[in-house]
Amino acid sequence: MGVEFELEEVTSRVTPVYRRGGYDLDVDGRRVRAALHEGDGGACTLEFDGQTHPLWVARHGDEIFVHHAGRTHRVAAINSLERAAREAIGAGGADAVVAPMPGVVVEVAVSAGDRVEAGAVLLTIESMKLQTPVLAPHEGRVDEVAFEAGQSFDKGAVLVRLGGEAEEGENPS
Repeated sequence: MGVEFELEEVTSRVTPVYRRGGYDLDVDGRRVRAALHEGDGGACTLEFDGQTHPLWVARHGDEIFVHHAGRTHRVAAINSLERAAREAIGAGGADAVVAPMPGVVVEVAVSAGDRVEAGAVLLTIESMKLQTPVLAPHEGRVDEVAFEAGQSFDKGAVLVRLGGEAEEGENPS
């Protein structure tokens, strides 16, 4: 399984590939031999396809800052599940919460007519043996729950439709 990284607004997928005596990296379909040797205070040496490069590395959360050849670069590790969920919500319109990946509904937490707050759990899905809560992107009323527990769905399927924001005086559930 690969990991996505963003460097200077370009996203790359990096997957370790086993070879006798160690690992190589597959970077966007190009196999490279790479090794990072850490020193003191963030000083590192990167061996990349037979060349050696001195680096300084600092980390802050999911961001990694790499100083190389007089320039500092920000490298961000991308959480693929979170990104897919954000993109799926946008793809179905403001009122549709769509599946970020194919899977099965494990639990439905709301019914049509329920009022929900932004961030409330609408349902829980399972994909690739990983359970993920599907959250309300905004406050509103549940207009439709398209799947019941145990039903499977495809990527992009509308899971839940939300109406507008809750009216004043109404309590979200």
